[in-house]
Amino acid sequence: MAYFHRVNAMSRQAEVMNWLDIGRVSNADGGKDILLARNERGARIDWRTGEVWLMNPKVAEPFADFLAVERWLTMRDMGNKAPVATAAASAPEAAEPETAPDAGPVRDTLPAFQQKVDDCLAKAEGGQELLETKQAFEAGSEPYLEASTALSTTALELDVSPAMVATFHISAFAALAETAGADKLERVAASLHAAARQIRASAAA
Repeated sequence: MAYFHRVNAMSRQAEVMNWLDIGRVSNADGGKDILLARNERGARIDWRTGEVWLMNPKVAEPFADFLAVERWLTMRDMGNKAPVATAAASAPEAAEPETAPDAGPVRDTLPAFQQKVDDCLAKAEGGQELLETKQAFEAGSEPYLEASTALSTTALELDVSPAMVATFHISAFAALAETAGADKLERVAASLHAAARQIRASAAA
């Protein structure tokens, strides 16, 4: 019967829609919600009800399933694009400027990318606490700083968004609750190294 449990059904639905399972986070009622990410999006499946909560962008009400999430995201994106299209249609025609050769996208430097990761953390639920936790870990633990830098370097190299990297940090913080002993930060750092390996494996697939 576990295969047909609503939470498992939502996990399978998420997988089909290319949402990546990135870990678990403690629920206020004692269970473990499922954390997922896709590009810059973040979501959580409630372990009790199977409801889907969007974390990035943050939405106050849950969705019944990932189909409802996709409809909401599509409508939101269409709404964001509509005013731009209208403005472009109403603008008077102008002489087209000569186009310069496309030099390709400008890639962030590592410090700029890491700043974007911090900005994404600050915008998440409980953002200031998350950001302060990351900064404290990086200042107080050489293994965590090394793992954080390696994860950002990998993400930058393979064009993974800063929001996805921020979500991996949140997942690593959630693992702290399940980790005991003096090597807590080392184990949490290991989860960031695992995330970097996961990114490389996804890119190679």
